[in-house]
Amino acid sequence: MTEPVSSQVHPHVAQKKTFLDRVLRGPERIPVFSTFLLILVPQVLFYACVAPFLVHRLSVGVVVVALYVSILCFCNFFMAAGLDPGVILPQQSLDKIENAEQKKEVPPPKEVLVVGGIPFVSKYCTTCNIYRPPRASHCGLCKHCVSTFDHHCPAIGNCIAQRNYRFFVIFVFSTVFMAIYILAFSLANVLLIYFDLGGGGSSFNDAISKAPVACILVIYSFLAIWSPLGLCCFHLSLIHTGQTTKESLSNTFGTRTPYSQSCAKNFFNVFYSPFFPSFEKLREKRAENK
Repeated sequence: MTEPVSSQVHPHVAQKKTFLDRVLRGPERIPVFSTFLLILVPQVLFYACVAPFLVHRLSVGVVVVALYVSILCFCNFFMAAGLDPGVILPQQSLDKIENAEQKKEVPPPKEVLVVGGIPFVSKYCTTCNIYRPPRASHCGLCKHCVSTFDHHCPAIGNCIAQRNYRFFVIFVFSTVFMAIYILAFSLANVLLIYFDLGGGGSSFNDAISKAPVACILVIYSFLAIWSPLGLCCFHLSLIHTGQTTKESLSNTFGTRTPYSQSCAKNFFNVFYSPFFPSFEKLREKRAENK
């Protein structure tokens, strides 16, 4: 005898997660490890080959600042990659519509909500069996609806949304700062050796031969900085206007965004607003209590 329809469970809820699934939530594995290595390797080279010279010639403060930014960068990377972005739990019970195929062909009617005086159509998600709240969207890669959805980031391997957006932004900012920092002080390493050798054309070639890693880091940082720098400027603009990436690209609200307040309040809401609870954690605790 088959089980009743009401006992069906969405795959996202029923699936047990391994440790790797909790650290890397999305389907991407290689892009996430590639991002991690692209950030880790130049920093290791900087600390191993450039920092000792700078400590001797300049100050230990150069390394202290670099270590602080490195910790900030990697902590926010793992928070953005491993944190629940704001998954809206699917409806487990399908007893309202007995035939799943019929449900997909004839979805329930849409709900119209009013946000800031602007009517908003709340669409029904036939995969999660829920009405999506304002600003939520269904991620086809992660296969669930996400609250205040910004975008899915393959480099992070996770959706960027309500609960991890601040960590993603800080990760991007700290990455840009670290790239500029490594570029500037690696160049300083080469120039200090150049002037120590007396200057001139031959001295420059000698400086490069004495500090090849610093030269590589200068070139690498210069080439790698532009993409995160553009992303940094783009998200600063989004925070200023109170939009998400999805709303900006689809021009959802046009010139008037009902979620935007003043510039200061928009930044405060991103970085200092109360942390939204995880529905996944609440459901796990409820299951444990049962």
